[in-house]
Amino acid sequence: MKKPTISSFALLVLGFAPVALAQTNISSGHWDIAAHEHIHGEETELELELHSHDLGGGAPLDGSSISYNFGTNAKVAVTVGASNLGLLWVSPASEVDADAAGMPFIGFSAEELAAPFTGPVTFTMTGFSYTGSGTGNFYMFENTDLFFDSTAGPGNYGSFSVNAGQHGHGEFGFSDAGSYTITLVAGGNNGAPVSGAPATFTFDVVPEPSTYALLGLGAGALALLSRRRS
Repeated sequence: MKKPTISSFALLVLGFAPVALAQTNISSGHWDIAAHEHIHGEETELELELHSHDLGGGAPLDGSSISYNFGTNAKVAVTVGASNLGLLWVSPASEVDADAAGMPFIGFSAEELAAPFTGPVTFTMTGFSYTGSGTGNFYMFENTDLFFDSTAGPGNYGSFSVNAGQHGHGEFGFSDAGSYTITLVAGGNNGAPVSGAPATFTFDVVPEPSTYALLGLGAGALALLSRRRS
């Protein structure tokens, strides 16, 4: 029998509706939101998929759900450049930190794009939605650079660029527990401007110890209720 995912179960306990997983749930490992070339007739497009960095590509997982289980970690005050983002749960800043925390490490990749692609490939955030009981603010940043900002509103969510043949990383910040869905479009140049269809990716944020701890808590409450009744 398939075990319940941490995100789906914990969101139910927290009072949120269960999240429909498009393909699979990513809760560990190094993964990249990757732009790759797709030839459609005589036209070149850039498609976005979630690829396993450790496996050198692996199965394409468009629209997959990515889980961050922050356990008992407290939020931290985040300031990026001149922007005070408030108290956030922040994703691990390195693959080593992510492995130690039992969380995924997510990057952006244009490594599959070779000549005639030149210059940067830009990942633009074109859509955002949040399901939960909080404000649901989402950010991506690195050092003093703020790349994605869900509070900026449609048309101004921001973008992140990496050179063709390379990949890059930033940190994700979440203001509240719940489900965050972002829509991204990739754009580049292979002698002419190239872009593609939008792709969606979901981040499930769970500030709870674990599925099994929650199950134990529920079992303990039921046992206590049974003893009181008897």
